[in-house]
Amino acid sequence: MERLVDRHRDLAGWLVTPLLTLVAAPVLAGLVGVLGSLVDHNGPPALCKEAIAENMCEETSLRVIGVHVALSGAMWLLLWVIPWWRGLRTVRVLLAVAATVVLVLLPVRMFNWS
Repeated sequence: MERLVDRHRDLAGWLVTPLLTLVAAPVLAGLVGVLGSLVDHNGPPALCKEAIAENMCEETSLRVIGVHVALSGAMWLLLWVIPWWRGLRTVRVLLAVAATVVLVLLPVRMFNWS
């Protein structure tokens, strides 16, 4: 009976994928945020248009930041849970890309480029 997943060790990929994600995702999100601040005018984020009347812009921004960071962090922690089998390399890479996308979408959502 053949195995469904190649269970040979991929220890290097198991270590490199989360560590590279830990470095690359915040850098990409920061670059997108810098580009957004250069394009967008000074003032409150676009996310605060409804909350500005009640002076709740800070709370709204922190809530959105917290959700994105928590989701990205949970996905990043899941990278360590996935076994180090070679057959699961694609799953690890897709999860790392998803964690990066969640973090990069934070400045996109703040500046409302969608």
